Amino acid sequence: MISSQNSFLQRYQKIVSQKNSILCVGLDPVLPSQRSKYTMKDDDRLNFMRTMIKDVAPHTSAIKMNRQFLIGLTADEIRSLNILIHQNEMLSIIDHKLSDIDSSNESAIFWFKEEGFDAFTFSPFGANIEKASLLAHQKDLGIIVLTLLSNPEAIFYKIAQLEEKPIYLYIADRCKRAQVDGFWIGNADHIDSKDVGRIRERIGDNVVAMVPLYGKQHLIVKSTIFHYDSKSLITVGGPIIYSDDSIQKAEEYKLLLNGFREEMSQRRNK
Repeated sequence: MISSQNSFLQRYQKIVSQKNSILCVGLDPVLPSQRSKYTMKDDDRLNFMRTMIKDVAPHTSAIKMNRQFLIGLTADEIRSLNILIHQNEMLSIIDHKLSDIDSSNESAIFWFKEEGFDAFTFSPFGANIEKASLLAHQKDLGIIVLTLLSNPEAIFYKIAQLEEKPIYLYIADRCKRAQVDGFWIGNADHIDSKDVGRIRERIGDNVVAMVPLYGKQHLIVKSTIFHYDSKSLITVGGPIIYSDDSIQKAEEYKLLLNGFREEMSQRRNK
């Protein structure tokens, strides 16, 4: 019997192979009243999200939805979006950054499954990674654990130590023991390309490596692809979903990432 850990990774790699894409689109709909730019043209979130799902599907292997942008939608509405995602041969990740006591995590994981997601992000603030991973796999869900975030304050996880190692590497060790499905690493000045390799040394190869692509900040993305290739899951949000032509923009990012894959393949083979 295939474990849920391998099942999630295998499903992702199968889709990557079929679509030749490691692109994950961040689908975070913003109302015009929320901010002055990078917003939807009207207040119809469901229509916007359905359109985006269908537009990016040919070039995308996964959709990531941040929970903060789904507030106000019902479970049935979210489930309908995930049905559409699966119909278009993509996986769906809820970027919930779950972090609570075990009983509360268990409730959240129940609802992730009910809403139709394939995986969720987990914040290890409560340090109960092993229990969360067990609960996720009991529901056949993938769990992707945050190691280092992009916000500047997250440098704390590199400076502070537990068991004589930086906290982000302590988290990676716990992830290995917990048999999680993947890890998230941010993309910012306090994160360098060697951090990906350090995490890999501890967590291993049998995981998805998730990282955001911001503008021309390509170093961490390339390092992730160097180490994980088809197991890399590179997220791009606003530049695609708020562009004038989301179909073309998704294809452009797919081709950009495939170019990185070819470049890193040549570097590995030197």
